[in-house]
Amino acid sequence: DILCDMTMKTPPARLSLALSLGLWCMLAPSLISSSAYFTFAFAPPGTTSSWTTSLHSSLRASSSDNVAVASEAEATTSTTTTTTTHDSKNNRNNHSSSPWASHALLISSLSDGILPNPAARSFLRYSLVDTLLRERILLQEEGVRSSVEFSPCNGPNIESLGGLEDVDRLRERGRRFVAEDFVGVDADDDGRGRGAVDSWADDALRHLLLLLSDDATTTETATPTTRGKTEDDDDDDAVLNVRILYIPTASYALNPQSSNTPGKQRQRARADGKKRRTQLLNLLEDLLSSKDDENENNSGTDGLSPDENGSDPRRRRRRINLLSTTLDLDDGSLKQPVGSANAALFPTTDSEALTTWRPHLVYVEGGNTFWLQHCIEKGGYTSLIKDAVCDTTEGGVGAVYVGKSAGAIVAGRWMATATWKGWDDPSVVPGREVYEDWMECEGFGFVRSGDDHDDDDDASEEEEDGGVSFFPHMSDDWNDMVKEKREGGSGIRGDVVCLREEDACCVIGERELSFVASGLPPI
Repeated sequence: DILCDMTMKTPPARLSLALSLGLWCMLAPSLISSSAYFTFAFAPPGTTSSWTTSLHSSLRASSSDNVAVASEAEATTSTTTTTTTHDSKNNRNNHSSSPWASHALLISSLSDGILPNPAARSFLRYSLVDTLLRERILLQEEGVRSSVEFSPCNGPNIESLGGLEDVDRLRERGRRFVAEDFVGVDADDDGRGRGAVDSWADDALRHLLLLLSDDATTTETATPTTRGKTEDDDDDDAVLNVRILYIPTASYALNPQSSNTPGKQRQRARADGKKRRTQLLNLLEDLLSSKDDENENNSGTDGLSPDENGSDPRRRRRRINLLSTTLDLDDGSLKQPVGSANAALFPTTDSEALTTWRPHLVYVEGGNTFWLQHCIEKGGYTSLIKDAVCDTTEGGVGAVYVGKSAGAIVAGRWMATATWKGWDDPSVVPGREVYEDWMECEGFGFVRSGDDHDDDDDASEEEEDGGVSFFPHMSDDWNDMVKEKREGGSGIRGDVVCLREEDACCVIGERELSFVASGLPPI
């Protein structure tokens, strides 16, 4: 009766694993206490550390003593739940309507806003590594589920459970970082600051690469992230593929005032887009390279120690590889795949690129904001991009969203900021040739303001919106105009964040956190 009652209240994503573990508990009661099973199988979303720690504690004790340790599991649950359940939004299977991006960087310029900006670089690295860890957690959970379903009498694979606990612990360590750690000093005596963030990222990357040795040995456990070699790889290589979706559509808009033909304009735009993507990939390759590869055999800070001989018995050449393809939202075409000669590692359709391919990073290039928004609407990409970025798909992990200039504007609540300076020409969109046609156009709404009045019946229309819009390429020349717009002449409800060339608005959606990291102004 208790099992049936609790099963009815269990999230569907956890149900099959819960029932499998329940069967195992009935067949092997001496190996794990039922209280630890219920903690694992029926923990509410957002309490991952609670149920994994409880189950892991019981398994370790039962392996050595062959007795049930219900009291220990219950004690662990009572202490860890208080530190994790306060942040219920940190649920990787959360399907709420929250518009927050999982991780995002919104910039005016890549060359000024990220490349020379230590805080923005550190945040981008943090975001990508955290995304890879979250994906790894899903893989480890699937490994635990499969081992129970395959052999319920033997129970879950202890190595899979241990791997899940290791990755959980790494991610929990990363979640303690706050805005000051990125925009403050490099490091301090308390282990905070960018130095601590980079040290955590190094540990996480090293551990993710270490886990590849197991994945790459069998096709059953290999995933699109780990499967596939490039033409330069040896048979024993283990490759962590990071998937990058580059969207240059805004920069492909035609300029009606140009003396060049449309064909010549498109040719030049595609060549420029390819150069910009190469610049992005060079940055990501640098950020994802481990800063201490020569110390890979040393013990890490998470208790992940080498064997007694000081070397990893599974050691092989492990490396991170960037897979990238370019998606034009105008016609849905995919071009210029790089990173592997294996065509199976790339999407074949625009929909696949944003869904089943599960990109780790979506980069939306700058250009004509109106053309970009027109193509998003024309191709029905709004929900696809939101689902890819906002962590709303079943079993998925939200991609890091990087929006430059026009890409930052469409990430906001309202697009009217694109009309403020008069830089973009709306006449490229038939039927919407004037700025007034865009004043009520909504963006993705990836960031909300600090005061959310959605449930306040007495809130004004402006307060009730709760969205944040973005105004890139801010400078002192625009101070008076921005002040006037903010005081009521903009047609925008909600907050407006102005981004200078050296600024990057950093977003962590699960914590509803956003802050601006500023570098040195360009010369």
